[in-house]
Amino acid sequence: MGFLFLKNKLISIPLKYGFFGSLIFVVLFLIFYFLELDPLVNIKIIDALLLAIFIFFGLKEFRDRHNNRQLHFWQGITGGMVSYISLAIISAIFIFIMTVIIDPELTTKYVESRIALLMENRQTLVDQMDEETFTRAVEGVKETSGLDLALDDFLKKSIIGLFLTIIIAVILRK
Repeated sequence: MGFLFLKNKLISIPLKYGFFGSLIFVVLFLIFYFLELDPLVNIKIIDALLLAIFIFFGLKEFRDRHNNRQLHFWQGITGGMVSYISLAIISAIFIFIMTVIIDPELTTKYVESRIALLMENRQTLVDQMDEETFTRAVEGVKETSGLDLALDDFLKKSIIGLFLTIIIAVILRK
């Protein structure tokens, strides 16, 4: 009786797409990881595309196969949220496990690459803000943890997912 909400196609279909989207995220992350392509940075490029694809097809399947080719805006927002939140939760948990349990060196490499990027652009950044602010930014990056990276991933996917959901819900609405 605890999983009755899964009988609701507006929940179960986007949940399925969120799950499969997160599986693809995990596979791509692992490919980048094993190819030593800095997965924490490079996967961000693909995030928006993955979110858009799985939100779109989750809502489209619900609309076309289970809702008489109709999708109200509220249904689009609800289904999209289920899809992107499930994808964001699973990918954040995976990033946490990778950066805290499996390979904590990933976090160290990420911090080093971000500090190198800041130092590379030091003069431009100091011109835009003062030296003290730049120094605080560098210190803040140095304090980044695996949990920070997982929460950052979750929040970015959630914000991008909300934006994409609104657009896709309007496009698929009939």
